[in-house]
Amino acid sequence: MRVVLKEGAAETAGKRSFPLSPPRRQNPLRLRGKGPSWTALVLIVLAVDLVLAAAAWNAVDFFRH
Repeated sequence: MRVVLKEGAAETAGKRSFPLSPPRRQNPLRLRGKGPSWTALVLIVLAVDLVLAAAAWNAVDFFRH
């Protein structure tokens, strides 16, 4: 009976020793829950690209005339 109680206590102590550890079942490459940050990054890159294209267009127009 003591062996059973010791094993049960060891199992419960083992389960409670790391309550904050994250589960390792998730795939780290999955983008679930990270959509808005990727969307914001794409929008920022597109906005910078448009500003640079407009600046280049104006520079070429300025030096041509």
